[in-house]
Amino acid sequence: MKRRICLTFLRCMLCCLALSGLCAPLCVFADNPAAGDNSNEGQTIGDKVKEEAKKGKEATEFKLPEMVVTATRTETPQEETTKSVSVITAKDMQEQQETFLPELMGEQPGVYFRQLGGLGQWSSITIRGASDRNTLFQYDNMPLRDTADSQNTLSYFIEDIFGTSGLDRVEILKGTNSTLYGSQAMGGVINIIPRKWHKGFSGELRNEVGPNNTYIGGGRVSYGEDTFYFDVNPMYVTTDGEKYDGDEGFFYRNKGLTAGVGIRPFNNTTLEFSALVFDSKLALGSTPQINPATGEPNKQQADPDQYREGLLYQLGLSWNHEVTSRWDYSLRGSYGETERHYFHLNSTDPDDQSNYDGRTTYFDTQHNFCLADWLTFNVGADYEKAVFMGQEPSSPYMDDFTPVRFSKDWTSWDLFAQAQLAFLNRSLLFTAGGRYNAPEAFDEKTVWEVSGAYILKPTRTKFHAHLGSGYRTPSLYETYGGYVWNGTLVSIGNEDLVPEESIGYEFGVDQSFLNDRVQTGVTYFNTHFKNWIGFDSLAYQYKNANRTELSGIESYVNLKPFSWLKVNLAYTYTDTRSEETDGDWVRGSYQPHNKLNIVTTVYPTDKLAVTCNVAYHDSKLVPLYDTSWNQVQWKEPSKWVVDLSGTYKVSKSLDLFMKVKNLFDKDYTESGYQMPGRSVYGGVKISF
Repeated sequence: MKRRICLTFLRCMLCCLALSGLCAPLCVFADNPAAGDNSNEGQTIGDKVKEEAKKGKEATEFKLPEMVVTATRTETPQEETTKSVSVITAKDMQEQQETFLPELMGEQPGVYFRQLGGLGQWSSITIRGASDRNTLFQYDNMPLRDTADSQNTLSYFIEDIFGTSGLDRVEILKGTNSTLYGSQAMGGVINIIPRKWHKGFSGELRNEVGPNNTYIGGGRVSYGEDTFYFDVNPMYVTTDGEKYDGDEGFFYRNKGLTAGVGIRPFNNTTLEFSALVFDSKLALGSTPQINPATGEPNKQQADPDQYREGLLYQLGLSWNHEVTSRWDYSLRGSYGETERHYFHLNSTDPDDQSNYDGRTTYFDTQHNFCLADWLTFNVGADYEKAVFMGQEPSSPYMDDFTPVRFSKDWTSWDLFAQAQLAFLNRSLLFTAGGRYNAPEAFDEKTVWEVSGAYILKPTRTKFHAHLGSGYRTPSLYETYGGYVWNGTLVSIGNEDLVPEESIGYEFGVDQSFLNDRVQTGVTYFNTHFKNWIGFDSLAYQYKNANRTELSGIESYVNLKPFSWLKVNLAYTYTDTRSEETDGDWVRGSYQPHNKLNIVTTVYPTDKLAVTCNVAYHDSKLVPLYDTSWNQVQWKEPSKWVVDLSGTYKVSKSLDLFMKVKNLFDKDYTESGYQMPGRSVYGGVKISF
C-alpha cells in the first residue's frame, strides 16, 4: 500500500510539473521563433504570453494580497498561510452560474461532494476522505450545527445551502483543525463568509428556470456608508423533481434568506448582526436495491405518501474593538435551530409526525496581541450549549399516533491559544497552538498543532507542513438516542462512548510562474483515527470501533496564460481504510480513489464568458441491499460528467445566462441513486 501511495505521489508530481511546465515551452518559443512562428500574427506564442504577463504585472502591481481568515482565525494573506486553504469567490458563482454552493465546493482539491438523486435531495461534503461528521460548517465565522442529527453533522441541510447575492467567499480549511475550531473539525472547516461594509446603494434580481418546472430566484438590496451598512438577500427554489420512471416526482421547495447589518459607533469599533435561514420541503423516496437480474441498483421512486420539512436558521451578533494598534478583540454569540419533521401527506394532526429538533447556543471571545512585527498571540474561549428534542408516534402501523417525546442537553467550554511567528522578512512562518476542552459529559481533553512554511520569494516557491491532533465528542443522539416501538423508547445510544481522536499531518509545495499566470501545488496528507464511532448492526447500538486511516495527495494547476482564458485543474487521490474486529483492513465506502475536476473559462469578448466543467470520479464501494434486504458491497462504476455554462452581459444592468448540466446525457448513479440526464437551465439577472 505504501508503495502504491508513493507511486501515485510521483505520478501526481510528474503530472503537476508537466502541466505547470506549460510555461517551459514558452521559453522555448521565445528562444526559437521558428518553433512558434505565426505568419498572420508575426508574434510567437511565447511573446504573446510574455506580453500578457507584462500587462498583468502592470495591472496588478498595486493589487492587495488575497486574504483568508479561517486558517488562523485572523486575516492572513493566502500566500502566507501555513495550512491548505481553498477559496470559492462570488465570481466563481457568477462564471459557472451555480448558486448551489456544495457543487462548487466539490470542485476543490481534497473535497468530495455527493448528492443522492438531483436538486434538493440528500447531500454530503467530505474533506480528504474523512466522514462528513468531521467537517465543521460555519456561517460568518460562527459554527452551523444540527444537534438533532444522529452524528451531529449538517448532512440533512447541505442540500439547502444555496449561495445568495450577498456571498463574499467560501473558505475551505483542510486537515485536522481541532486546535482552532474544537470538536468536529478533524477533517476540515467550511466557512461561508458574507459581504460586509460596502458603500452606496445596490440591488439585484436573479431568475432562473429549468426542467421539471424548476425555478431558482434570488435578490439583493444593500446600502452602506462608513458608519453603517445593511444587506438583505432572499432566495427561493422550487422544482417538481425527477420521476425516474415512477409516478411521482421528487419535489423540492426552499425559501431562504441571508442578511447582515453593521454599525460603527466609534472609529475603532463595529457591531454586526447576521442571519441565515433555509426553510425547505422535499419528497421522500425508496432506497435503491440491487436487482438480481442485472446486478445494478433499481431506480429510486418517490413515496407518494411521505415528505419532510426542514428548517435551519442562525442569528449571530459580533462586537469587534481595536483597542490599540497592538491589541484587538472580538465578542461573538449565535443562536441556531434546526427542525426536521416527517409527515404523511394525508395527515393533518401534528402529533402524527416524527420530529427531530436541535438548538445551539454559542459564545466566544478572541483577543489578538501583536507584540512585534514578527510575533502575534491569539487567545480565546468558547462556550456552547446543545439541545436535542424528539417526538415520534407510539405505534403508527397500529394507528396509534400518541406522541412519545424525549429531550437531552449538555454544555461544553474550551480555551485556546495560538502563536504566529514570522522571520526573514516574512519568508519563514510558523504557527503553534493548543486547546483545552471541557465537555460536560466526557473527560477533559487537550489538543495541539504546529505548522510552518518557507517561501523562496525570488522563485515564488512555498514549502509548507502541518501536524496536529484532533477530537470529536459523541453526539447527543449517539449517546442517548433511540426509536419508539409500541409506545416505548428503545435506546440505541451508548453512554459509555468516548470521543474520537486523531492525529494528522501534511506537507507540500506551491509554485507560481509568470506573475501568477501559472500556479501549481501538491500536498500529501495522512490522518489516523482511533475510537472511531460507528453503528454496530448486530448489537444495534453505537460503539467505538477500531482504527481508521486515510491518506492521499491533492494537487492543483491554475492557468491564466491569456486575458481571455482561465483553466483550473484539481486532482485528488484518497485511500481510506478501516480496521475490522478481526484485524483486517478494508477499503472505506463511498470514497473514490481518484477525483479530477477541470474548469475552463473562455472570455471571447468583454461581454461573454463561457465555462466548461469536466468532473471525473473513479469507481467506489457502496453499501446497498438486495431484494431480501441483505447488505452487499456494490462497486459503482467510474464516471465522467461535463457541464457547460455561459453568461452574456447585454448592458451594465442586464445579464443573460444559460447552463447545461450533464451535457452528454450520461446515464450514471451516485451511491446507487440515479442522477438526472441532460438538463438545460436559463435565466436573467438585473442589477441596479
